[in-house]
Amino acid sequence: MAIIDVDSLNSVTQLICERGYIDIFKPEGAPFNPPLIYFYTDPVEGFFNLFVVESGATSPAYLPNWLAELIQLGTNQQLTIMFLRDIQEWAYEFLKIFKTLCQMRATLWWWLMFNPYQQPFNTLRVLTEWYLTAFIGIFPVILGIDIGSTIGLALLGHTVDVLGRLAFTMPYLPQEGEFYKAEDLVKIDNPNLAQMLTEYGQDVRIFRNLPDLWYKYPIPNSIREDWYTNKPEITEHLIKNYYGLGVDFLPDRLLKELYEKTNQDALKMSFNNLEHFSNNVLCWVNEVFIGTHINFHI
Repeated sequence: MAIIDVDSLNSVTQLICERGYIDIFKPEGAPFNPPLIYFYTDPVEGFFNLFVVESGATSPAYLPNWLAELIQLGTNQQLTIMFLRDIQEWAYEFLKIFKTLCQMRATLWWWLMFNPYQQPFNTLRVLTEWYLTAFIGIFPVILGIDIGSTIGLALLGHTVDVLGRLAFTMPYLPQEGEFYKAEDLVKIDNPNLAQMLTEYGQDVRIFRNLPDLWYKYPIPNSIREDWYTNKPEITEHLIKNYYGLGVDFLPDRLLKELYEKTNQDALKMSFNNLEHFSNNVLCWVNEVFIGTHINFHI
C-alpha cells in the first residue's frame, strides 16, 4: 500500500480557485433533462400531433387530466408548451436548491457545536425550518427520533424528481395518448408514422388527430385568427376533415359576417313567403265574401 503525501491547504486552495465558492456550497445535482417530445404533421392526422418517448433513462410523468384541462383553459396554453417548460425548469432548479438547504439544516441538527441563531446558520434556519418543522409531530417517534423531517425531505426529493420528468402534452390531455411498445409500432394504422417510429425504435405515447378539448370547449378566437391569417392550410384542413362535428374553426369576425348574411337571406325568404301566403289568404277571403261590399287588398 502506497501512502501519498498531500498538502491539504494547497489542495483546498486549488479546489476553490477551480470551482469557486458558489460551486462548493451549491452542489450541481441532477441536471434538468425533461422527457423528449416530438411534434409532427401528417396529411391525414393534421398539424398538432406529437409523441413522447417513454423508454430511456427516465420515464415521463404526466399531469392529472383535470389539472391539464384547467391549465389549458385558464392560461390558453393549448398550442405551445414553451412557456410551461420555462416555468417547469425554474421550479425544478429552485426546489433542487431548497432541498439542498433543507438537507444542510437537517444535518446541522446533529452537530451541537453550531449555534443556529448565529450567522450564517440563522439565515439557513429561517429559510428551511418552516418546512422541516411542519412534519414534526405528525408521524410516530421511532427509537426516540422524530422522522417527520426525514419524511419531509423524502417528499421534497420526490417532488423534484417528478417535476424533472414532467411531460406537457398540450393541446391534448394525457388520457388521449396511445402507448406503443417498440415491437408493436408496426401495428399503428398510419403506415408513414409506423415506419418513422419503427426506425426510431423506442416505446412511445402518441397524441394525434383533433384534441378532445376542442370538442368540449370553443377553440380560442386568437388561435383561430392566427390560423386564418398566417396558416390558412390549417383552417382548410380542419374544415375539410371535421366540418360535421359542429366545431368553429373560423375566427369570430368571419362567423359573425356569415351569421348576419344567413339571417338576412332567411329574413328575405320569409318576407317573400309571407307575401305569397297573404295573397292566397286574401283571395280565399274575397271568395267567401263574394256578393258583399267588403273587399280585402294587400
